[in-house]
Amino acid sequence: MNLENMRKKLIPILDRSGLEIYSIKLKREYGEKIVEILLDTDTIDIDELEKIHLEFQESLTDDDLDPDYYLELSSLGAERPIEDRESLTKAVGSYIFLASPKYKGTGTLISFENDIIVLEINDRGRFKKIEIKFDDASKMRTSIKF
Repeated sequence: MNLENMRKKLIPILDRSGLEIYSIKLKREYGEKIVEILLDTDTIDIDELEKIHLEFQESLTDDDLDPDYYLELSSLGAERPIEDRESLTKAVGSYIFLASPKYKGTGTLISFENDIIVLEINDRGRFKKIEIKFDDASKMRTSIKF
């Protein structure tokens, strides 16, 4: 199985829809072997996703995708992980969830400079800005504000 070859075959199909690959990885779920491909988009029409999936699947050979594996193609969705400084920088202005020793909850990411995260939070009806060191944040993801 060749994940890089799969990536090369999928890119031109996604380019026509203005989509990009977020990740390609192997996983096991309920005893099944799966190639999980996540597209970097908040939302995608199920019909469009199906067309992409079928066209991609037809382009694959047994050298690309082992017959013992299932192919799972889906979108990353609105709540996506923030795992590094680059994704955090891209998320400035977004509503996020953050867990750290100082604060655990949601807020608007105001800025990220010099490894300092500035988050605007609602503290019992009062909005205030807090600063958290990047290395102190154990978990972050974009979030949906209700």
